[in-house]
Amino acid sequence: MQTPTYDDWYTEVKSLTTRLVNIRSVSPGQGEIQVAREVLNMLQEDGLELTYTALGLDPLVGDSFGRQNACAFVRGSSLHTIILLGHIDTVDTKDYGSLEPFALDPDALAHHQHALASMTPGLANDLKEHPGDWMFGRGSIDMKCGVAANIAVMRHMAKLAQAGKLPLSVVLIATPDEENESAGVLQAVQYLLRLRETYNLSYLGAINTDYTTALYPDDQHRYIYTGSVGKLLPTFLIIGHATHVGEPFDGVDANLLAAGLIRDLSMNAALCDVVRGQQTPPPVTLKASDLKTSYDVQLPFAAYFYLNVLTFSTTPAQLLARLRAYARTALEKVLQRIDETEAHWMGNRRRAQPPRSGIVLTYHELYAEVTQQFGSERLQAEIDAAWRTMPANLDSRGRCLHIAHHLWTLSGKKGPAILLYYSPPFIPHVAGNPGPLHSVANTIAEAHPELQLEVHEYFPFISDMSYLRLDPAFDSTALTANIPTWQEQPITTRTGGYHLPLNAIQQLNLSVINLGPYGKGAHQAGERVLMSYSFGILPQLLCEVIDRLSQSQ
Repeated sequence: MQTPTYDDWYTEVKSLTTRLVNIRSVSPGQGEIQVAREVLNMLQEDGLELTYTALGLDPLVGDSFGRQNACAFVRGSSLHTIILLGHIDTVDTKDYGSLEPFALDPDALAHHQHALASMTPGLANDLKEHPGDWMFGRGSIDMKCGVAANIAVMRHMAKLAQAGKLPLSVVLIATPDEENESAGVLQAVQYLLRLRETYNLSYLGAINTDYTTALYPDDQHRYIYTGSVGKLLPTFLIIGHATHVGEPFDGVDANLLAAGLIRDLSMNAALCDVVRGQQTPPPVTLKASDLKTSYDVQLPFAAYFYLNVLTFSTTPAQLLARLRAYARTALEKVLQRIDETEAHWMGNRRRAQPPRSGIVLTYHELYAEVTQQFGSERLQAEIDAAWRTMPANLDSRGRCLHIAHHLWTLSGKKGPAILLYYSPPFIPHVAGNPGPLHSVANTIAEAHPELQLEVHEYFPFISDMSYLRLDPAFDSTALTANIPTWQEQPITTRTGGYHLPLNAIQQLNLSVINLGPYGKGAHQAGERVLMSYSFGILPQLLCEVIDRLSQSQ
C-alpha cells in the first residue's frame, strides 16, 4: 500500500485534532465520555471497523462519572507490541475570559490572535516567527493533537494489517482524567495486563504523545524523553493554640507557624532533584488555609497547606525525613520569635518561664500512638465514624485532612505541633530504562539533524507515563502509612479512599518514551500547537519508531 506523504499526514491530523478540540472534555466530567466515543469513531472510519483484533471502550471501575478508556488493538505478524498512549481530557476554559465562547473553535480563535497575544506572554513573537502555522484552542497542544497523531498512525497500521504487512502488533489507548487524578491510565494498566495475557503479547514499551515545548528562550530544539518526572504532595497540619487576639501570648497563631514553614519550603532550591544534568523546578504550595469557618477574634487554632514536590529520584521516605527537619527548625524559630516578642513587650513584668516548645510527628507515628492509647478495634471504629461524618463535597486532599485532624483530636495532644502526612495524588518518577525503545529514540534523533531533536531523560511535566513502570525496588511503606485515606484494595466500604495498583504497575513494567507535538501555552488562553511539525512530521516520526523497532526484533 502507498505510504502517506507529509501532506497526507498533515491534512488528516489537522482534521482529527480540530474534531477532538471541538468536544468539551474538561476533567472530571461527562465530556470525557463523548470524546472517548469520538476516538472510536475516528478509528473505524473508511471501513476499518473490522480490521482491529480488539476495539472498544474499557470502563473505569468504580468511576462516578461512568468514564471509559478508548482502546484498540491490531495484531501484526509478530507478538512484539508497541503501545500508543494519550489523554483526551483538558483543564477548564475559564481562563479565556471574553473569548471563552470560542475556546473550542480553532477556526474562530484564529481570527482573535491579537486578542490572545495580549493575554499570553510570548505569543506575539511566535506569530511573527511562524505566521499562519499555529492552531489555537483548549486541548490543541495538551494533548488532543498528540491523540490525533496516534489515531492517524493507528489507522495506517490497521491498513497495513489488512494488507498483511504490519510487522509489529500495536495498541492504542486514549485515557480520561490525566489532568485530575489519572484514573484513566490506572485502568489502562489493568487492561494492558489482561491484553498481554489474552494474546501472549511481548510489550516493547509505550510511546506517549504528550506535548513538548521550548525549555528556554529561543530554544529551537524538539525533544524526545525516555522517562518522566514524579510528584509527591506532602501536607502539613499545623496545630496552634487558640486565644483572644488581645492576649496573643496565651496562645500560638497557627497561621504564623504555617507562614514560617512555607517561607522555608516554597521555592527552596535545596529541595530540587538533580539527576544526570536535569533539575526539577522547586517546590511550591498549591493550597494554604486555616481551619476557621467564620470571622471571630480568636487566633486560628489550626492551619494546613500542601506542597507540590517534583521528583526524579527522591523517595517518599527520603522526602519525609528532610521535611521533618525543616519543620522542626521552622517551629523552633517561630516559637523563639514569640518568646522574644513577649520579653520585649512585657519588659520587667514578664514572669520567668521555660522557652516555648512544640512537637513534629508524622501521621504514621500519631496513628501508632493513638492505637496504643485506644486499642486497634476502638480506633478503627473511631476512624469509620469519621468517614461517615465526612462532608460529601471533599476532594481526596480534603478527605485526608478530615481524617488527619480527627486523629489529632482523638490523641488529646496539645499544640503547638506540626503533623506531616501525604495527600493524593502520588505520581511515581520514571527513570530512563535502557532497551530497544530507548535505542530507537536515540537513533531517530541522530537520523534527523534537520529537526534538531534532542533526547532527554525526564519529561518535565506530569504525565500518564508515570503509572506504566515502577522500580521493582520501590518501598511504598513511608507513602502508604502516611496517607490517611490509603486503602490496600480499590473497592472497600470506605467510599473515596485512595488506592494505587502498585503491584500491577510493577508487573506491567513498560519502557516509555514521550514523542509528542510541539507547542506552547498549555493551560493558558494562548494554548497553541505548531502545525507544520505536529501534523506533518510527528506522525512520520512515530511510524519510523515502529518500523525501526520491528527491524530490531
